[in-house]
Amino acid sequence: TATLVTIIALIVAKFSVNYLHREKGYQRFFIVTNLFSSAMLLIVLSGNVTTMFIGWELAGVSSFLLIGYAFDREVATKNANQAFITNRIGDVGFIMGIFLSFSFVGGVSWLELGQSQLQPALGAAIAGSFLLAIMAKSAQVPFSPWIAKALEGPTPSSAIFYGALMVHAGIYLLIRLEPLFAQSVLMMILLVVIGTLTVFYGYLSGLVQTDVKSNLSFSTTVQTGLMVVTIGLGFVEVAMVHMLLHMMWRSYQFLHAPAIMHQMTRKTRQVQANIFKNNWLF
Repeated sequence: TATLVTIIALIVAKFSVNYLHREKGYQRFFIVTNLFSSAMLLIVLSGNVTTMFIGWELAGVSSFLLIGYAFDREVATKNANQAFITNRIGDVGFIMGIFLSFSFVGGVSWLELGQSQLQPALGAAIAGSFLLAIMAKSAQVPFSPWIAKALEGPTPSSAIFYGALMVHAGIYLLIRLEPLFAQSVLMMILLVVIGTLTVFYGYLSGLVQTDVKSNLSFSTTVQTGLMVVTIGLGFVEVAMVHMLLHMMWRSYQFLHAPAIMHQMTRKTRQVQANIFKNNWLF
């Protein structure tokens, strides 16, 4: 996983050299992108949830800075704040999970959490705390909307953050903690329910998108939802392979999105009038 993270980060950096060479804050983009790459490597290489939380927060800060890359635009700063606040809600669950793990398990390493023999209610409480963080970071229902609004950042940041890497951080944490979740039937059922709702939300929302990046974003939401369902059903290895393949494919699609937009010879399909006029439904 760490090797794939490094390769994708390198490809995105190489792409960005030419793609953003006329943009304001050119150097700032690479500073923040490298900070994010370091954060993702810390997430995938950490041996316990406490160290992972440091990378988790650095990735969140990097995301905030790149969504608001064009800070002179009100929409960009507003969306950056919304994404940042949504992820802070997830951080509450992460911190609570660390606290409960220290208090009742006696440690926070993957091995200790996976081999812990806890009372069902206590195990569900610890797993549920981490689940809140997972849902926020990987844009599961009801936290899904923030990821589409995060596309205000430059296309390369969309590729590395919300297509390839950061959106999978929650899935990666879930895979590492699957032995803990497996101790509670209730939590496994909850994973299936949350993942299924996310799949339907992403699919229905994708039907009314008229922008290629937004469409790819909701497609990513569908795929992460499927990964959560797969883990909830107990097929962890399948979810791991799915995650790695999706990281590669989605980054490829996001980086090609600008070229596809330039090659279009007609306007994009508009949303049907009967849906568009109903703002809430739209």
